[in-house]
Amino acid sequence: MPAQPNPVRSSPAYRLEPGPVTLYAQLAGILRERVKSGVWPNGAEIPTLEELAAEFNVARVTVRQAMQILMKEGLVSSQRGRRTFVTYTPAEDKNPLFVSINMVSSVTPRYEITIISRDNVPESYLGDPYMGKARGPYMRIRKVDFESGDPYSVSTHFVSLPIYKRFGKVGEEQVKIARLVRDKARGALHLCHERVTVAAADLEESQLLKCPLSAPVARIRRVFLDAKGDILYYALLTFRGDRFGIERDTTELIKAG
Repeated sequence: MPAQPNPVRSSPAYRLEPGPVTLYAQLAGILRERVKSGVWPNGAEIPTLEELAAEFNVARVTVRQAMQILMKEGLVSSQRGRRTFVTYTPAEDKNPLFVSINMVSSVTPRYEITIISRDNVPESYLGDPYMGKARGPYMRIRKVDFESGDPYSVSTHFVSLPIYKRFGKVGEEQVKIARLVRDKARGALHLCHERVTVAAADLEESQLLKCPLSAPVARIRRVFLDAKGDILYYALLTFRGDRFGIERDTTELIKAG
């Protein structure tokens, strides 16, 4: 009889805590990370419902609900009367998309854009930008960016209307908006700045980015100012956590003061 694959054994017991996120959703997040990180590799047999219930100190039904989420996401598969196996295959390109103002021209042949909406809005729609002064009107553009057919960013952009009118035929449906603003500002840009924070995906973000609710995301606020401090471009971008990275030159840290 051929040897059967050994089920993956996991680390010591966890204690999940009741709260705004259900126990089965918490558990699904932990198990999802085990699959995607390779702790449970493709083809591996995972522990039984009873073993996982004991490990996490939860009811068997909680484990079943968590596993159903992973099955719907295509991460694991189970047939009646058989054990559950990992079916997730990592994408060929798992590298993050390194993002900064300096990368606005960086695209690949697999880059695609879907525009959600466009509308002309007054300056009050910018809310409370962290720097600069809003001076409208602006064209507001909401869009989703894709790489190889997978969404990685959802964003809202406010472009000064005079600059937006210069976008022309090769506009925001084909080119990154920050690049268009840079190229069409006619030398008016004086300062460009970004602020990055880490957060959890809300319901709309999780739906548009096809990631779990409350999955890690990076939020960027990007602002381009003219010499008077007026905002020519303001963007609110949300990136999937697994497709976001930043590189910085930190040589100054090792130089003598």
